[in-house]
Amino acid sequence: MPVIRSSNSQPEWMTWSNFGFGEITDAGTFDLHFHDADEYWIILSGRARVVSENVEYTVGPQDILCTQMGEEHDILEILESPLRVFWFEDELRGLKRPGHLHRPAQQPLPSSSDS
Repeated sequence: MPVIRSSNSQPEWMTWSNFGFGEITDAGTFDLHFHDADEYWIILSGRARVVSENVEYTVGPQDILCTQMGEEHDILEILESPLRVFWFEDELRGLKRPGHLHRPAQQPLPSSSDS
């Protein structure tokens, strides 16, 4: 089995589209987003309140947050800092767009004076 030292050095047979380690101390540095891949966060230390697929969870060491492709997720609050995670995104599917994707802002409904 090869050793992977960065996301650019993965073996050709590996289907992950992205991965990394993170240390989060401020939930405000995150945003509600989704991916064109399933994503998994393995919690190594710390605790946080998160949202995935419109459900809030409290996660801590040895938990794995699993988010399906196209579903939004975010870190809402750090409960025990720092939150250390290993995360990976599976193979890109659908439109195959890499990175954090965001839904368009909700368009305001027209008021009765607009008609």
